[in-house]
Formats: sequence, C-alpha cells, structure tokens
Amino acid sequence: MMNEPTITLSGNLTRDPERKTSTANGKDFAVVPIAVNRRRFDPAQDSWVTADTMFIDLLCFRHIGALALASFRKGDPVIAHGRLSLRDWKTETSAGTTAVVDVDTIGHDVSRGVSRFTKGRVGYDGDRLDEHDPTPPAALTGGLVGAAEQRTGAGREDGHAGDHQGGGGEALVGASAGPDLEIEVDDDGVVADDAQADEVLARSA
Repeated sequence: MMNEPTITLSGNLTRDPERKTSTANGKDFAVVPIAVNRRRFDPAQDSWVTADTMFIDLLCFRHIGALALASFRKGDPVIAHGRLSLRDWKTETSAGTTAVVDVDTIGHDVSRGVSRFTKGRVGYDGDRLDEHDPTPPAALTGGLVGAAEQRTGAGREDGHAGDHQGGGGEALVGASAGPDLEIEVDDDGVVADDAQADEVLARSA
C-alpha cells in the first residue's frame, strides 16, 4: 500500500532473536531486537559521537523469521527494510508507544564486518512462546532489564549506526520516555552501571 511508511535502518542486536507464536493464526515468527544510534559530529572532539539510541523490534514473519533465528546472534550488525508501525502499550503504572518494523528483507551489515552466505531454508524449532508484546520489560518487571529502552532518538545524521546494543529491545516514543535520561552504556550498548540505571528510572517515574 502506498500509504504505509517504510524504513531502512541498521543496528546491532541487543539480544538473540526470539521465537514467538501469533495468537491470531498460530503461526511462528521471530522478533529481532536492535539498537540504532543517532550520530552527530562534535567539533570540540573533532569526531563523530553518539547522540542517543533508539531501540526497535524487527518482526520477521514466515520463512524470514526462521532464517533470522538461524542467522543472527546478540551483537550482530544487521540492516533491514520494512514497514514501520507504532504499537501502544499500557500497564497499571505506565503507558507508552513502541516502534516496530514488519521486515521485508534483512541481512548482516557487511560495512561493519565479514559475513558468509549459505543458500537454503530452515524451519522453526524449539518451544513455542507467546505473541510479541510491545510493552518494555522494564515497565513489566520494574527491574534493570530494558533500562536503556527508556531513551529515545531521531534518525541518524551521518548514515552510520555505530556500535550499539541494549539490554532491552523496544523503542519508547511516548510520554513515558525522553532523550534526557542519561543511562551509561558500554560500547555494545549494555547498561554499565546498574545503580545509576535504577536512579535514572526512579527519577523518570
């Protein structure tokens, strides 16, 4: 459809792909959670720096989902193209919106490293799980899992995602999130200081 917004983005997997099962039709699919950095040039440092990070779930259906489960692991750089949508979520204490992409095509980003391609298809295996829930893990548990998801950002300025990886897998673009939350992450985007993350989340509650 012409009115469906599409997007091409690159990022790093924040965790291994997850196999899910649709409650609507009982079919399996995969969720590939990635983190995307917005980069800007800092004249003071004379270099590109990470301005903020957006966490997005890539939804891979049919055979693409099975191949994604077999192909990608936490930390892998990927590039994907698909249809962007926003999904509202609500708990007893908070509410927000999560950005997801219904993937048409996905693969390793070879601008970041070397990949090897093997022709063929694979099937789904393993235990069946619940359908994808757009609610951030931090909103459900109150813990540190997904703490970095409380940060949001716009598109990249230099066309490169950079090294990034988060503890959750969802992008909050609603009123419950904001770019002013300063949670330190390491080069892979993993929360570096649990105590600091707790303090920031408490301040933003």
